[in-house]
Amino acid sequence: MWRILMLAAGVSLVGCSAHQGVDVPRSNDPFTTQTPADFAKSTASDVRDPFEPVNRGAWVINYKVLDPYLVRPAAHAYAGYVSEPVRDGFQNVVLNLEEPASFVNHIITGDITGAGTNLVRFGVNSTVGVLGFFDVAEKMTLSRRSKDFSQVLGQMGVGDGPFFMIPLYGPTTVRQLSGDLVDGLYFPYDLMTFAMRAGKFAMNGLYQRAELIDREPIIDNALDPYGLTKDLYLQYQDAKIGKESVTESNEGLSDFMDEIDG
Repeated sequence: MWRILMLAAGVSLVGCSAHQGVDVPRSNDPFTTQTPADFAKSTASDVRDPFEPVNRGAWVINYKVLDPYLVRPAAHAYAGYVSEPVRDGFQNVVLNLEEPASFVNHIITGDITGAGTNLVRFGVNSTVGVLGFFDVAEKMTLSRRSKDFSQVLGQMGVGDGPFFMIPLYGPTTVRQLSGDLVDGLYFPYDLMTFAMRAGKFAMNGLYQRAELIDREPIIDNALDPYGLTKDLYLQYQDAKIGKESVTESNEGLSDFMDEIDG
């Protein structure tokens, strides 16, 4: 499964905790607007990111070109002119399409309760909820329980693999790419045309990017936006599979990344 332009910037603009893993000088003001010196960029070898020079080039495309000139204006217009209930309804439709894949992934991991929740939610919301626009199942105390195949692989002990920053896609790993590919094989994706999939991912990315508007200064003012994004993304992937507990200081990161991950 791939993500088009809107989602690329939505995933790229993350951050709500101090950057870790890049040994760079720090200003006392974390939101300083000063331009980072060249030495502020990560140059240390990172085994998680063996293709860092190429990834940083892709980051420039996503963050310096696509986001300020196309994605950010579109997200601000979407948030400014489309009411929140309507935006939430469209996002409910998008997330409803992911319930069958979550059902299968819960079955694989032996979580029958989670699989049952996915099945009932999809049936109720696809009918009474008008294709999922209204989350009727939530009002029945059946909260969304998303699970992608990347989480399944992680819980089986499969590592992240190399980190990638992909133009028009954003940050990802080999495991996440593999998981997205498998999830894209299930119903209803197997019945959707390329245009339908593109529309689904565009709506998803536009919603997620609009949700990040208030947090733009965090990444904009980071000394090393690429390094910050990479570390937060990989921390979140670890947290999703329970590799490390989400501490109090990382609770905001978990909630923030949940918005991005859908």
